Parts: sequence; C-alpha cells; structure tokens
Amino acid sequence: MDFNKWNIFWTASFGIVALVIITGNTLSILILLKRSLRKRPHFLLISLAVADLLVGLCAIPVYMTTIMSGQKLTSKFAFDLVDMSTGFASIFTLAVISIERVNAIVRPLRHRQLGLRSYLVAIVTPWVLSLSVASTRALLEFALLTIQQFLGIVIVSLSTPLLISCVAYCLIWKANRGRFVNNFRQKREAQFSKTVLLITGTFFLTWMPFQVLVIVLIKCLSCRNVSASVTLGFKLLHFSNSFVNFFIYCYRLPIYRRTLLSFFLSCRFGHERNRIIVLPAPENQTSSITLASLSRIQSSQNGSSFRSTRNSTKARKSFHSRDQ
Repeated sequence: MDFNKWNIFWTASFGIVALVIITGNTLSILILLKRSLRKRPHFLLISLAVADLLVGLCAIPVYMTTIMSGQKLTSKFAFDLVDMSTGFASIFTLAVISIERVNAIVRPLRHRQLGLRSYLVAIVTPWVLSLSVASTRALLEFALLTIQQFLGIVIVSLSTPLLISCVAYCLIWKANRGRFVNNFRQKREAQFSKTVLLITGTFFLTWMPFQVLVIVLIKCLSCRNVSASVTLGFKLLHFSNSFVNFFIYCYRLPIYRRTLLSFFLSCRFGHERNRIIVLPAPENQTSSITLASLSRIQSSQNGSSFRSTRNSTKARKSFHSRDQ
C-alpha cells in the first residue's frame, strides 16, 4: 500500500477520528450541561467542546472531500476557512481559560464575583477572533494580502495564545508553590487548573507540528518535496487533538466519570424498562375470564339495586310512622 497517496487506510483513519470526535464531544457537552457540572467555569469547556465537535462535523469531511475529489467538489480555500475558524476558536478559548484560571487561583475573591456577563464575553471573544483570523484567508484568496503578510498573521495568532497560556500557568505555579492548600474549594480549583494545563499542553503537542510544517513549506521552497505520508500523518495528529479532551476529563475529573457512568446506566435501564413482553392468552381462558367478569358485574349491579330498593322502602315506612 502506497502511503504517499490517498487510499483506504487514510480514508478509514480520518473517518474513525471524525467518528470519535463527534461521539466524545457530544457526550462532553451533554455531561457538562448536567446540573451537577453546570458551573460557570465549565461553560468555557462547553465552548471548547463545540469547537472540537465542529472539527468532526465540518473540517474533516470537507478535508476528505477535497482530497478525494481533487478539489473538484470543494476547494482548498473552503477547507482552509473551516479549518482555521474551528482550530483558532480552540486555541483562543484555551488562552481565555488560562486567564480565568489565573483569577481563580491568584485572586479567588474577585473570581467569585465574576458574573454571567463576564463568562459570556469570555465565550464570544475567541469565536470573534477566530473568524477574524480566518477572514484573512479570504483576503489572501482575492490578492488583498500577500503570502508573507498572511503568514505573519498566522504566526502572531499562534504565538500570542501560546505566550498568554505559558505566562498564566507560570503565575499559577508561583502562587501555588508556597501555599498550603487545606480548603476543599482550593483543592478543587487547583485540580481543575492542572486539568486545563494538561489539555493546553496536549493541544500544542498535537496541533503545532502541522502548523510548523505549513510555515516551513511556505518559507522554504526546497522543502516542498516532503512525502505525502508525512503531511497526512501530521494532519491526522492535528485532527486527533479534538477528541483527546474527552479522555482527559475521564482521567482527571471524578465527577465527570461518575456522571458519564450514570448516563450510560440510565440509558441502559431506560431501554430495559421500555421492553414490554406480551404473552398471548388461550381463547378458553379469555372467554372464561370475560364471562366471570360479566357475572360479577351483573351480580354487583343486582346487589346495588336490591340495596337501593330496600333503603327506599325503609325510608317510606319511617315517613308514614312520623305522620301518624
């Protein structure tokens, strides 16, 4: 099998990754919307899961269609718009989450006073920035930007969130270094910050190799003879970042694991309750039951009519006796 060409191996690999991304992030969104996990810091994780879900629903199918059709059904320009908007939404959301974690660890009192409006701004801002960066690809397509200018925007858009995340987690490490944590809330915030740090580190390890490869291919003309297997492998690693968060949540968050387990158990028991077994009854038994039921109904009606007649007779006798 020639791995330098698109074949059944790459089709199956990208298809499986897309299926895992859709399943994992759909479960993450459903679980994070549960009452036990419906907290304001988790709203940012829901936004991150939505961005990853769009990778499985849109970016990978468009990429596969572009490769398999030879850019006849969808162009590389359309794929770049979808890929950049979803990818940069994830990276900007991670930067915003790191800033939120700094406030939670370094200034906990001020963090508790953050309202719903602050979190809405934190959710919307990464999407606005990602769409702004993706729009530069349209400017490049219509020759309103040069390739060097476009490359500079991409490098700045990649390095700035990385720098913000590094500074944020350095501040968190410095704040926790000399602090004795004896409060349940502090332990929970510290554990959640470590989980977000693991998510951010995994993101850059899986996402950056392909971006660095693209920058090298644009800047170095002699490096463009890279084999297709390397490019497809890096792109597969790039897409695989969108399902890693699901496994990190399962590994790091006990309440997430319990909610996921209860979700599966409720689905299983609900399916078993909906299964109704109907056994056909024999004809003789049905007729005997029907006759017995009719006889009981008739006897009860006769008894009730007899009691009503007897009561009315007693009432008339008592009435005549009072008249006398």
